[in-house]
Amino acid sequence: MQPANKILIADDDDDFRILLKDFLSEQGFHVVEASDGGEVFDKTLAENPDIVLLDIMMPNRNGFDICRDIKKDVRTRKSVVVMLSCKSGLTDKLSSYVAGAQRYIGKPCDLDEVKDCLKSVLRQRQISTMQFEEDQRQV
Repeated sequence: MQPANKILIADDDDDFRILLKDFLSEQGFHVVEASDGGEVFDKTLAENPDIVLLDIMMPNRNGFDICRDIKKDVRTRKSVVVMLSCKSGLTDKLSSYVAGAQRYIGKPCDLDEVKDCLKSVLRQRQISTMQFEEDQRQV
């Protein structure tokens, strides 16, 4: 049996975070939470999530800075970052990608959209890993 993919939900909106946690848990994901920008990197380091669902506007640190830290640290850079925010301007989306996010989902969002995005990102990651392993065998 394959272990559940681990998702870190980093959002300061308690109601939204709990709703998302309950939904994703029902979908078979292992979910951990962070509600403060100051704790997200430490939780990423400790929990080694497959995906970090990261809000941009959080207390103590914003999502752009957190994403950059996750992506530049060798211990956390394999975690995929998906920005999930009500800031939906073009500048915010571009800033998310420049910071290292792989995807961007605007709030409010449909829960099935989040689930589909996560499954797509995980599939892409799996394909990349298989391609890397194949390339290593040919060397």
